[in-house]
Amino acid sequence: MTQAEMRLIEEGWGALVEQLGLAEATRFVMLLDRRTGGALQHLHTLWSTPSAGQRRAGVLQTRHSQSANQFDA
Repeated sequence: MTQAEMRLIEEGWGALVEQLGLAEATRFVMLLDRRTGGALQHLHTLWSTPSAGQRRAGVLQTRHSQSANQFDA
């Protein structure tokens, strides 16, 4: 897989997580590829890269902040 393809996968995953949340984004990707297991391999690759971990932490922090701010109003 080329670096451009990996970057596209990472950006797509980030967009899915931002829109759907972590659990639903994971579920969506798994539904795309039930027969071959390719989706599982892609998720494993995404979750094992440092940049993915940093994004995951950022998404979780953002979601936590949004939830906290929701109750402050």
